[in-house]
Amino acid sequence: MQIQFLGAAKEVTGACFYIETDCMKALVDCGAFQGPDDIEFKNYEPFPFNPAEIDIIFLTHAHYDHTGRIPLMVKQGFKGRIISTQPTRDLAKIILLDSANLQKEEYERWIARPKNQEGSKEERFAKPLFTEQDVEECMKYFEVHPYGNSVNITKTCEFRMRDAGHILGSAIFELWLENDAKRLRKLVFSGDLGQPGARIVNDPDLIRDADYVICESTYGDRLHRDRNETVLELLAALKSAQESKGNILIPSFAIERTQELLYEINLFVENKLLTGLPVYLDSPMASKATEVFRQYPNFYDEDAKRLLKKGDDPFDFPGLQKIDSVEESKRLAGKKGVAIIAGSGMCTGGRILHHLKNNVEDPTTHIVIVGYQVRGTLGRKIVDREPVLNIMGQEYKNNAKLYTLGAFSGHGDQRDLRYWLRSFGHTPRKIFLVHGDGDVINAFRSNLREHFRTEIVAPNQGESFNLD
Repeated sequence: MQIQFLGAAKEVTGACFYIETDCMKALVDCGAFQGPDDIEFKNYEPFPFNPAEIDIIFLTHAHYDHTGRIPLMVKQGFKGRIISTQPTRDLAKIILLDSANLQKEEYERWIARPKNQEGSKEERFAKPLFTEQDVEECMKYFEVHPYGNSVNITKTCEFRMRDAGHILGSAIFELWLENDAKRLRKLVFSGDLGQPGARIVNDPDLIRDADYVICESTYGDRLHRDRNETVLELLAALKSAQESKGNILIPSFAIERTQELLYEINLFVENKLLTGLPVYLDSPMASKATEVFRQYPNFYDEDAKRLLKKGDDPFDFPGLQKIDSVEESKRLAGKKGVAIIAGSGMCTGGRILHHLKNNVEDPTTHIVIVGYQVRGTLGRKIVDREPVLNIMGQEYKNNAKLYTLGAFSGHGDQRDLRYWLRSFGHTPRKIFLVHGDGDVINAFRSNLREHFRTEIVAPNQGESFNLD
């Protein structure tokens, strides 16, 4: 019985963990690598296994860095089972279809440039990884299950999903695996763990025991600010932009982060803390994802359920306008004193790029960052306050006012992750730290060693471990 770390090993994206026993071959997640070109080129490398031989993919949640290579798996022969919650299946379809469409558009722009040629070696990295038809095909293999039910998926594998509190439908996986020698091992994969007290979703479930724990570490080296302070800072940013008649730009992930922002702004409006500010949701994918959220209120936490019982739609308020067409989005360029929520969350593509081009040199512009920014992305350069930003091939002075609201992150901080790990007591033989930059993981491992006797491992990309 072995586990191999094929992504999110000393980096944040590309989650993919390969498990092999005498009786089965499985993956936990199969996500895309995101960031600068040298990172994203990894998506074009062949899998270090035969996709046709994989029996099961256990999918923790819908985000692209956990789902983005599943259509490739199906293209290359995978015909197994994809296990997830129902919201994860629905949200994954939205994300993957959107990605297929963006890849097609980007390739068409690439091939239209005179210097680029079909058949060149550079074209390999410009071609779409998958199409909309590939996404539709991969959806046939999804098999949805609720939280909390133990399921014997094979004679030698039992699983249970628990709430990870990261996004709607996100799951922690408990896996009980047996080999030919009847040795039973329990593995727990955290997926991405949310913050306790987050809006909409529940707190992450705590788990009592495991032989091996694979735990995310995105914010393993820092503590988030108090959430209430962060909410007030968001309000202050909105009001400041309103007073200066500047625009406020919020690059936001279409799933969970956008819904949390709408939730908070709805409360500002309901409580008359904010009036007269036009808010534009310029993300068709976020609008579709919000409709999925509306379908699954049973996955909400108690605060969100109470709002619903009062008859309040937590994702809508006076002044909110949803933008669908490109033409409508372009017309926002002439507006002042408005808030624009647009994708992508790390400013790696999408409509936010056009809004940044139009606004970033204006000192009255306010940029609000509400999620983790991978190194090498435009979002990270904004957070690092680089004075000149390259946006779609052109340079712009970065004169905008910046707000970085880490407490809106869908990831728990060092204290939250340590609290979650403590629920295991001293049972794990090993804790593997993944889904974090190398220096962050090393800092988190040093911190954990002060509190745990368990062996704590930071696996390298491609590294395997025997679990017998």
